[in-house]
Amino acid sequence: MHSFALRSFVASAATLLPLFLGCASKPTAGGPGSYRGVLVGAGEIGTLAVTVAGSATSSLPASGGLVDLNGSTASLSGTLNQGNASFSLSSTAGYQFDGDSRPEYVLGGYHGPLGGGEFALLEQPDSGGSVKTFCGAYVSSSSTTATPIPFAIAGVPDGAAVCVGPNFAWLGTMDSAEDVSCSVGTALFYGNANADAGNQWGTGTSDGDNGTWAVTSCGPDAGGGSDGGTRGAADAAVD
Repeated sequence: MHSFALRSFVASAATLLPLFLGCASKPTAGGPGSYRGVLVGAGEIGTLAVTVAGSATSSLPASGGLVDLNGSTASLSGTLNQGNASFSLSSTAGYQFDGDSRPEYVLGGYHGPLGGGEFALLEQPDSGGSVKTFCGAYVSSSSTTATPIPFAIAGVPDGAAVCVGPNFAWLGTMDSAEDVSCSVGTALFYGNANADAGNQWGTGTSDGDNGTWAVTSCGPDAGGGSDGGTRGAADAAVD
């Protein structure tokens, strides 16, 4: 299995999405709003819905929930700290999310009952389209077993997109036809979120690792779930 560079996204994505990045030497945090996104680990895949409230201080309260593809849920609470552009959420069900906040998105990593992974959130636009989530897998053509690796996308038609795997979270764009392009350096995921075939990815490195990906709608949105509950060893999309 090819291992992508872990979250080397901020510097590489600066030329791709200057609208979503502040000054590289002094990043600007996001603010209050409704956020939606995806989480992907080695043994799970699911969606997140988070609300960040306003505050008289730089520490903005955040709350929401997650739901995985088996339907298990957990409630989350934490903060978006505008002072240091950090984002943190936790749950009594055993989840801990930590990431970097930027205007209109959050990228980071998490630990949970099934292990660790990556997550990404996009802020719901004030007008126009809304954040859509897609869950599926990608397959490496250089793998001897061609084992599907969990993969998810969150995107706004004619806006930003994030492509997330167990050890990467990359920024990109989604057009009105839901064509997605996410990249870091020469590594790239490209294709249509609703396509039955033809979606491609490649690392652009000397090993020539590349392959295909496919996703479908993740289904019900995450809400403020209740902590606890029985979790399967792996989600349906990963089996």
